[in-house]
Amino acid sequence: MTTTRKWDRETIKKELLRQNKTLTGIARDAGLYDSACRAGIIGASRPGAEAIAQALGVPFREMFPDAYTHGRHDGSETISNRKGKASQKHGASTDNARSVA
Repeated sequence: MTTTRKWDRETIKKELLRQNKTLTGIARDAGLYDSACRAGIIGASRPGAEAIAQALGVPFREMFPDAYTHGRHDGSETISNRKGKASQKHGASTDNARSVA
């Protein structure tokens, strides 16, 4: 039976220190803005969080199991492929008349 490690902010920071890595360095190596990984560790940047997981060699869903659960690519239904739930007004008449100035 294998147990998965619990990854919280402190555990991630300790592992980064152990591997002599910094959040800013990981972000730069991944081509992200400098604070992306700092934002990722608190749940504000998925690309930053993905970069952290990749740099530490841990699967993203293992490191952040409860974060980013409603991301664009996590489920089969995304905002871009929903049918019939768009916010546009359908059937509204359009006024094509132009005003003359």
